[in-house]
Amino acid sequence: MPVIVAKKAGSCTAAGCGGRVLKGEYVEYSAATGTRHLECAGADQGMRPNLKAGTCRCGAAAAPREGSLVLKETTRGGRFVKRWLVLCRRCSGLPTSS
Repeated sequence: MPVIVAKKAGSCTAAGCGGRVLKGEYVEYSAATGTRHLECAGADQGMRPNLKAGTCRCGAAAAPREGSLVLKETTRGGRFVKRWLVLCRRCSGLPTSS
């Protein structure tokens, strides 16, 4: 993964970390894994936050900043295709607020 300087603050997508990434911090980034601290580069993939409203695979509506995203990679017509799928809180295993 390429090492870049974070242009904005966010969170680390590595499983077990979830810590804050600060603006100006050196991080590793790729479209598939997101932003990670340099020390978290070899960790398993955690969950990426869902920043836009969408529909989960179970049919439930997922509001912005609820649930998570999963990258699905397939080949279609000889071309490599990446799609982000929205998972609601129930399907992603995140705690529900009730």
